[in-house]
Amino acid sequence: MNGTDFPVARSFLAEVWDSLGGEKDALDRVRFAGHGALRSPFAVTDLAAASFAAAGLALSELVGTTGAGGPEVGVDRVLASGWFDLPVGPSRPLDPSARQGVPHTWMCEFQTADDRWLRVQATFPTLRARIARALGTAEDTASFEAEIRRHPAEDIERFLVDAGAAVAVSRSAEEWRGHPQGRAVATEPVVSVATGEVGEDTWKPTPGRPLAGLRVLDLTRVISGPMATRFLAACGAEVLRLDRPGSDESSGVFGRGSDIMLGKRWALLDVRTPDGRERFLELLAEADVLVHGYRPGGLDSMVAPEVRAAVRPGLVEVALNAYGWTGPWKDRRGFDTLVQYSSGLADATTAWALADPEHRTPINALGRLVDADRPRHLPVEALDFATGYQIAAAAIRGLTRRVTTGEGSVSRLSLARTAAMLIGAGHVTEEPEIRLPLDGPYEDRVHVSGDGRPVKRLLFPVVVEGTPLFWERPFEAAGSSAPQWCATG
Repeated sequence: MNGTDFPVARSFLAEVWDSLGGEKDALDRVRFAGHGALRSPFAVTDLAAASFAAAGLALSELVGTTGAGGPEVGVDRVLASGWFDLPVGPSRPLDPSARQGVPHTWMCEFQTADDRWLRVQATFPTLRARIARALGTAEDTASFEAEIRRHPAEDIERFLVDAGAAVAVSRSAEEWRGHPQGRAVATEPVVSVATGEVGEDTWKPTPGRPLAGLRVLDLTRVISGPMATRFLAACGAEVLRLDRPGSDESSGVFGRGSDIMLGKRWALLDVRTPDGRERFLELLAEADVLVHGYRPGGLDSMVAPEVRAAVRPGLVEVALNAYGWTGPWKDRRGFDTLVQYSSGLADATTAWALADPEHRTPINALGRLVDADRPRHLPVEALDFATGYQIAAAAIRGLTRRVTTGEGSVSRLSLARTAAMLIGAGHVTEEPEIRLPLDGPYEDRVHVSGDGRPVKRLLFPVVVEGTPLFWERPFEAAGSSAPQWCATG
């Protein structure tokens, strides 16, 4: 295999790696394999493979600082597609009937008075309540649908966003390119990196288990950020996730734990209280990496950036938002499918599906068949997953920088910038279809999940030579751990 194989995956990888400040020659260590693609007009499979490759290459570079040389990196494109499937995670119950689906009720879209589509993300009770209060209706889809139908798309989008809701009007890619936010995001790098203070760190990577002895403070939500910290845990890091008691994700079904929490501990801490803030600063002072993806400005309002930098010189910080870090929407709440609707991905996918409905199965991102009059979006939540592994790559590259120069750093990524990269690659030719969920290949062992079920796990899509990736802990429920570090320095 040579560098001309899978040119789209290689192009994605080169763009991400360049924005991370990586050496171009390192790209030659990556090999892609596996033919086929998820059914989509966009190069979703290549994006999945390239994002895993970026994380793997960053790990290879870090291992190379030990003097052993950077190991080869291999990525299986088919497995990468399978790992982008929902529910999040590589685990499959030994009993196939126990496989859990994904709730669809509050991830939906409604038509507006001008016959456009408004995507609504109301999975969490807080988001549903905001929409109901703003519309003056009951919390049910029929009431939302009737009231939203009375308003033009742009008006109801602006009204609900101002009320703190998470919604997005479906726009074409051309409309997004001309939109002030679309223009702003187009000028941003995939990863924006700023170096910080020099710390007095003695941590070094360990060949075979590169992130052993490293502490990661996880302030992330939903999929993208948690995906990144899960990868860091697979590399050997101690990952401590913090949530506010009673938060949407720590309550109900989300708080019971899932594959997204593999290898991590999950503690409850209210940073808004004086005691909670003091404890957070104590944890931060002993952390190596901070990954956060709260609503824009959320963390800064509790612990300002300059305070974080002063408490932990040399900190490697990685931040995520939905719509980019410049432009009028930089503070807007967003989720994967909302950005798909805003950026034109959903509009283009709908047009593509309807052009040949006999051969292009109309599925949405959760694998659910939809009627011909409904909009489509990507077959997986590619923006969340891809950005997640790019976040992991940014964190590991930040560690390499700190090991070699002593400097900390702040890296910023967004779902909208990942969308721009995917759209920029254009439409792809049809390949043999990769059908989800994948049934193997699996690891040669059976695991016990955090809820006590025997499961088998898909092999990792990325292989870094001499560096096995695995989790030392099953997933756990919210509040199962205390807000303290296990490892001692």
